[in-house]
Amino acid sequence: MVSSPMPETQTRSKTAHWLIAGTDEFAVKERAAAVLRQAMPDDPMNFEVIDAQAAVIEDALAALGRLKEALLTYPFFGGSKLVHFKNCSFLADTKQGKSEEVLARWDDLGHVLESLDPAQVQLVISATGVDRRRSFFKAFSATGQVEFFNLPDVSKAREAQAYAAQIGEMIRARGLQADPHVPEMFVEMIGADTRAVSGELEKLALYVHPQTRIREEDLRAIVAATRESIVWDLNDAVIRGDARESVHLLRQLLAQGESEVGINILLSQQIRLAAVGVYLHETKRLRVVKQGYSLNVEVSSEGEALLPVSKKGEKPSGYRLAKIVDQARKRPSARWFQAVEILHRTAIQLVSSGGERDRILETAVVKICQL
Repeated sequence: MVSSPMPETQTRSKTAHWLIAGTDEFAVKERAAAVLRQAMPDDPMNFEVIDAQAAVIEDALAALGRLKEALLTYPFFGGSKLVHFKNCSFLADTKQGKSEEVLARWDDLGHVLESLDPAQVQLVISATGVDRRRSFFKAFSATGQVEFFNLPDVSKAREAQAYAAQIGEMIRARGLQADPHVPEMFVEMIGADTRAVSGELEKLALYVHPQTRIREEDLRAIVAATRESIVWDLNDAVIRGDARESVHLLRQLLAQGESEVGINILLSQQIRLAAVGVYLHETKRLRVVKQGYSLNVEVSSEGEALLPVSKKGEKPSGYRLAKIVDQARKRPSARWFQAVEILHRTAIQLVSSGGERDRILETAVVKICQL
């Protein structure tokens, strides 16, 4: 089994019953499969799966009815029983989940679980989401094992860094090693998608065989392009001054439906970071450190105070800052501040212009590349 990100665990009490839920459907599925393998009864006939996906309230009520019946029906030939309530979609704050009838059935199910002999019947619920305010969840979490696997918001620096650390664990679980910033590159290129990360790791393991180390160039060669990776590639191409590649990537993003205004905002953030980063490098407040194939930065306390922060007060990641400064320092910071001004004027044009927004943005990108 592929190692998945570590869950948020509600309780670690030893129990017969499990609730495994979260927005990371791949990780939920993998964890549920592992729990089921461990709890599988000797007689496979004593294992029952109930599909708990519900499009309407009636589907939810029917599924809960089947679950209650399964829990109260003991194996004909004896032995323990295992029930998997799979892909439950109405524990969350949805129309089906908020139904009074459904809530009453959940409460009734809670009483059923209290009456069961844990040595006879085990229940594993896998769900796409959970409303933690519900009485069933509170009662279940008091006695059962509850684990959450939620996808991070990788637009937030702290969550992106934590997710990169989880990807590092996935790499090591496969018996592989990686250059220091490979996990961060995964986040940049793929975003928050554990299933995609797992698939790309499988391809990379075959690609580097018989070696076991994943280098940054291996990642670039194998990982499929996503919207996130194209955005980062555009940023890198503009900072390198590669006008041809920049225009190609820009047109690719526009063809995928990205807005000119949105691209300009993302590009402005990175160009501003380049301007400040190069200025700090010129004034000896920032130093790019190369360690083998990887990059990092050392920033003085004065330099830290000048770094741009997000609306949530988060600083840029060390890897992203190092990569930008390493590329951008070939031109003086004054040029990059000119680029910031170009994108500011472009933002005004994009908002006020009635047409040809793609041409306006292309012109700005080419101007920056030629500074």
